[in-house]
Amino acid sequence: MGNSLRIGPALLWLIISLPLQAQTLAADNSLHLDPAWLTLIHYQPGKFGGGYTSQADDPEFFLSEAGKTSPKAELEATLEAIQQPGDGNNHARCRFPARDAWLRERLDLPANNAKCPDYQQWMETLNTESITLVFAASYLNSPSSMFGHTFLRLDPPQDDEQTNLLLANTISYAADAAAHDSELLFAYRGIFGGYPGITTVQPYYEKIRLYSDIEHRDLWEYKLNLSQHEVDFMLAHAWEIRDRNFDYYFFDENCAYRLLALIDIARPGTNLLGEVSTHAIPSDTVRWVVDKDLVAEVHYRASAATSVAHSLSTLPKPQQTLAAAIANGYVKPGSDEVLALPPQERAHLLDATYDYVRYQSEADSWPREIAAPLSHSLLRERSKIDGIAPLAQPKAPQVRDDQAMTRFA
Repeated sequence: MGNSLRIGPALLWLIISLPLQAQTLAADNSLHLDPAWLTLIHYQPGKFGGGYTSQADDPEFFLSEAGKTSPKAELEATLEAIQQPGDGNNHARCRFPARDAWLRERLDLPANNAKCPDYQQWMETLNTESITLVFAASYLNSPSSMFGHTFLRLDPPQDDEQTNLLLANTISYAADAAAHDSELLFAYRGIFGGYPGITTVQPYYEKIRLYSDIEHRDLWEYKLNLSQHEVDFMLAHAWEIRDRNFDYYFFDENCAYRLLALIDIARPGTNLLGEVSTHAIPSDTVRWVVDKDLVAEVHYRASAATSVAHSLSTLPKPQQTLAAAIANGYVKPGSDEVLALPPQERAHLLDATYDYVRYQSEADSWPREIAAPLSHSLLRERSKIDGIAPLAQPKAPQVRDDQAMTRFA
């Protein structure tokens, strides 16, 4: 066995002591007070004296029993846990991939080669190249939405113009409210922290249906200029807080606040949360993101109500009346009155009427037995007209919501 590897006492001690040395180094360097670590565990300075308290309210978020109020204890417990042998979904390296990556980079630890099937499949499914902050305009019929709402869209690689962003996923934070609670009870409990707040992932088309088609809210899409590394790190932390409870407060620790925290984690030093004083109104938080030069481009997505109003407004007054008559069943889409119009005017009339019928079927729940045959007739007549482009979508307002808040600040 002359070629066998012999490990001397000194080398053996070095191998055994590596985790201890890393922990000692972390403690000596006060790494637990690094702003990036404090942000990663959602620590905030104590309101009545020194110390820190994490805004996470779920025991499963911590690896130390003292982790809620001790950044040092949580860092040491995390450091010890990620260096334990083994892998699998329940290993600390798999449960907390963002913490693991940050500590390994700061302490120059060996790369994490653990197998984490659930996390790796999650990341592959999201397939995210860039992040877009989406702002849904205010909805006055609901106290929970009177100041608007924000969420993040996870955009896949844009290989070509055919990439359908409606199929992208989203990350959002909202109160896990009981379905039977009234809006008044929701507002009361939301103000005083009566609901758990949960971070969830949903397809973007479901958000479009809720905000644009049902609640008739315009959407503003702010594509963030995050690098791929920053995107991946944000998602790693989103994995850590998925389904974890952060108590929801209507005015400050709300949807907008939690998303600011995610952006702060993706790009340390941004300190968007430092802008929050007594409240975090979604339109304000969007303005802070813009002011911090985090936005690469902005896109406006008109709601169904805005699109329908625009389509009808492009028609001459007599044709607006004719559109209403068709929609209400007094005139057939293929009647002589409609066929007498020039092709372009007829095409635009049919387009606008179809948009209105589809809108009413969602907004006012027109019976399917009425809306479906009428929609089919409108499409059939429209298909007979070639070479006429559909009506243009409404243009974006000259002043965005975040710009409006700036003007009145």
